[in-house]
Amino acid sequence: MVATAVLGLTTPPTAAADPVATTAVVLRVVDGDTIDIRDDVRGRLRVRLLGIDTPETKKPGYTVGCWGPEATDFAATTMLGQRVALVGDATQDSTDRYGRTLAYLVRADGWDYSVEAARAGTARSYVYHRHPVSRYDAIKSAEDEARTAGRGLWGPPCDGDTASVPS
Repeated sequence: MVATAVLGLTTPPTAAADPVATTAVVLRVVDGDTIDIRDDVRGRLRVRLLGIDTPETKKPGYTVGCWGPEATDFAATTMLGQRVALVGDATQDSTDRYGRTLAYLVRADGWDYSVEAARAGTARSYVYHRHPVSRYDAIKSAEDEARTAGRGLWGPPCDGDTASVPS
């Protein structure tokens, strides 16, 4: 919570209480929903972004999903090198089964990557094991806006179909 206060950000009460909240610099974009950061407290971490899913680009043995490279490019263009608040969500685990930190990334200007990736049409809202994230409504609303506008993966050539199949 101290990190978000320093940045002048506000977070939902559930996220503010989560011990993941800290500041970091985005070092590398793995794909549209996985990013490597240098956390001011814990060092280098791999982060799986909460509340969104992007088309596959790096799943071994599978094809690249439609709009996958564009989702990765969006993440790189908007986040690479940025100082961000790494904000957990008390409704979710702090790590996934692969050991990645589960968090939102929010820039100092309040720009929430998960919401804005959905708004740009580079991500869709994602609910893991029937447990929606605390920011689900904002992410889903942004996704609906992109879908209505035919933006990103919701327009041609994907038209919402981003399936990655065994190669």
